[in-house]
Amino acid sequence: MATQTSLSPRPIPKRILKLDQTVVNKIAAGEIIVRPANAVKEMMENSLDAGSTDIIITIKNGGLDLIQIQDNGCGIRKDDLPIACERFTTSKINSFEDLTSLSSFGFRGEALSSISYIAKVKITTRTADAVCAFQMEYGLGQPLGLGKLCAGNVGTIITVENFFYNNPVRKSILSSPTEEYVRLAEFVTKYAVRYPNVGFTLKKFGQHVADIRTPPNSSTLENCKLLFGNTITRELVLVEGETDKYHCKVAGYVSNPNFSIKKITFLLFINGRSVDCNKLKRSLELIYAAHLPKNGFPFIYLSLELPPGLIDVNIHPTKAEVYFRFEEEIISFIVTLVQSKIMASQTSRTFTIQTQLPRSVSQGSSTMDIDYQASLSPARGPKKADPRKMVRTDYREQTLDAFIRPPSVINRCLHSHGGGPSGSGVAGKVSEAAPETNNDDELKVISVKSRLVAKRCRRKISLTSLLELKADVEETMDANLRRLLAEHKFVGCASYTTALIQHQTRLFAVDVSKLSEELFYQMILYDFGNFGICKAAEPVSLSGLMETALEFSDEPIEDPTEREAMVERAVELLMSKGPMLADYFSIQFSKDKELVGLPLLLPDYIPPLSDLPNYVARLVTEVDWTKEKECFNNIARITAQFYSFRRDFYSEAIEEEGDKAWKWTVQHTLFPAFRSMLQPGPMLHGDRTFVQLADLPHLYKIFERC
Repeated sequence: MATQTSLSPRPIPKRILKLDQTVVNKIAAGEIIVRPANAVKEMMENSLDAGSTDIIITIKNGGLDLIQIQDNGCGIRKDDLPIACERFTTSKINSFEDLTSLSSFGFRGEALSSISYIAKVKITTRTADAVCAFQMEYGLGQPLGLGKLCAGNVGTIITVENFFYNNPVRKSILSSPTEEYVRLAEFVTKYAVRYPNVGFTLKKFGQHVADIRTPPNSSTLENCKLLFGNTITRELVLVEGETDKYHCKVAGYVSNPNFSIKKITFLLFINGRSVDCNKLKRSLELIYAAHLPKNGFPFIYLSLELPPGLIDVNIHPTKAEVYFRFEEEIISFIVTLVQSKIMASQTSRTFTIQTQLPRSVSQGSSTMDIDYQASLSPARGPKKADPRKMVRTDYREQTLDAFIRPPSVINRCLHSHGGGPSGSGVAGKVSEAAPETNNDDELKVISVKSRLVAKRCRRKISLTSLLELKADVEETMDANLRRLLAEHKFVGCASYTTALIQHQTRLFAVDVSKLSEELFYQMILYDFGNFGICKAAEPVSLSGLMETALEFSDEPIEDPTEREAMVERAVELLMSKGPMLADYFSIQFSKDKELVGLPLLLPDYIPPLSDLPNYVARLVTEVDWTKEKECFNNIARITAQFYSFRRDFYSEAIEEEGDKAWKWTVQHTLFPAFRSMLQPGPMLHGDRTFVQLADLPHLYKIFERC
C-alpha cells in the first residue's frame, strides 16, 4: 500500500524594499562608532585636521554619559553648521581622485553624522574672523533648531551626551565604564606620542587633576616619559631610516634588549594615522623573541611616511586598517632596520641581581659597602622574618613636627667671620634687616630684607646647551644612591653639616653640604627660567658688594684707583648681562646698578647672605660668558655653592642658646627635597658623602659574641 508524503508549502517570496534613510544611517553608525573610544578618535582627528595645538577631552562614566572635546583649531564656518552632521559632508576631499593625494585624517564625512544618530550632539564653534561663537544641537543627522550666538574662543567644542540612548542592546553589551575609559585613554596616549607639538589633556568630568596631560611643543621622548614612565624612556633606541626605492620614511623608538614587559606595546602610524598591521607586528615580535626572556615583550613606536598614492585608506569603516603597495618589501625594510638598531644597542645587558655600590673609604680605616636585596619571588608557605634583616622603620611615615614651623628659620642669625653683628633676622617668610657694615678691620656683612614672591607662569625652555647639561645629570645618575635617598628614614642631625639616615638595615652619615650643593645645581637646571624671586626691600649697591669682596679677598688690591677701576668694570659686566641673568636665573639688577632680587629655589630657605659679596664677585671672575653651555654651567654651579648649607655661616651661639631652627630646616626642607628631586651622580661616591656607620646583621654578630 503506497503512503502519501506530506510536503511543506513553498515559501512566498518577500518584496525587496528600499530601507528608510534613517534606518540606513543608524546601521552605518553602528559600524563606524562601535564604542565611545571610536567617537573620541574621530573627533580628535578632526581637531588635528583643524590645526589645533591644544586638545582637551572630558569624559563622564566612561564616555557613555558625556564626551566633550575642546580644541583651538580653525573652527567651523557658521554657514556650514546646518550640514555638519549630515552623511557624506566633508571639507577634506572634493572628488574620488583626491583619495590618491589625501593628507588629512577624515574624508568620508560620516563621523559626526554617525555620532549624531546614536547620541545627542552639540557643537560650539568660532572662526578667527567671527565676532562671537555659534552653537547648534543635532539629532539623527539634522540640526535641532536654528542655533544661537554665544561667547567662545576660537576653535570648536563638541559635546556628545547619552551614548547609544536609542540602541539599548548595543549599550548593554559594552564593557564597564572603567574599561571603556581605558580604551579611549589608549587612543589619546597614542596620538600624544605621535603629535608632541600638540598638547593633549584627558580628564574625568568633575575632576581637576587630569589623567593624561602633555604640554604643547614637547618632544616624543618627553611625552613617552610622561605617559609610560622614565623606566621605559631611558631604554628606548631611536629608529630612523629611508628607502628611495619605495619612498618610505621610518622614524620612531623601540626598546633595547635590556627592557621587557608582559604585554607588547605597539604604536604604529602611517602618514600620521593610527593603524594596525599584524604582519609587521608579528615580524617584530619574532626579532625580539631571540633577545628577550620568555614571556617578555618590547615597546615599539613607529611612524611611517608613504606617498599617498601607495595607500588605500578606504577599506575599513573605522579606518583602523590600511592597504599599501609593496607591503612585503616595506615590512622587510622596517624589520631589517629595527634589527640593526637592536644589535647595535646590545653592547651591554642589564640583569636583575643583588647589586652593591662601589666601595668608599669612610672615617678611620673601615669601608662603606651599600647593597640592596634584589626582589626575589616569595618562597612557598609562610616564612618567619629573620630579625637580623628585619627593617623596623617606614620611610613614608610623617611626624607632627613637620607641620609646626619654628618661630625662626635657618637664616635668623648670620654672623661675620670677624665677630660682627648679625647680618639679618628672618622670621617666617620675611627677614628684617638693613644693609650694615662693620669697622674697617672687620669683615663687612651686607644683608638684604627679603620677601617671597609668587612664581611665574611656568615656561618650557629647550635650549640645546641646557638639554645637554640635563642629559649629563641623568646619564650619570646612580640608581642605587637614588633609591637610598628616595627610601631613607631621617634619624637626626649629628652636626651642622652631617646628618644620620637609615636605609633598610643600615645607618649612614651623610654630608648635608655636598648634597645640598648638588641639589641646588640640579634645581637650577630643571627649573631654568622658572624660579620664584626673593625681592630685596632695600637694594644693595653692586659696587659696594664688589668693594667688600676685593677688600677681603686673599690678594687685596691696595691701589684705590686700580680697585675703583676694577669695581667699575665688574659692575658694567654684570649690568650688560643683567637681562639674561634676570630672565633665566631671577638675579635682578636695578637701573641704579643695585641688586634687587635673588632666585627662590626652595620655600623657607634663604641663602647665607653674608657671602653675597663673594657670590657677586665669583659671577664676574669665574663665569665664561663667551660660550652658552659653559656660562649656564658656571652660573648654576656658583649659585648652588652660594645656596648650599654650610657651617661657616652659622654662629655656635645658636646651638648654645638652644635654637633648633636649623635642624628643622635640614630635616623638613632639605631632606624632603633630596628624597624627591636629587639625582645623585658618581661624584658623591668616593668623597665620603655617604659613610656607613653600622648595619643590623653585623650588630647581631657583635652581640652574639658578648
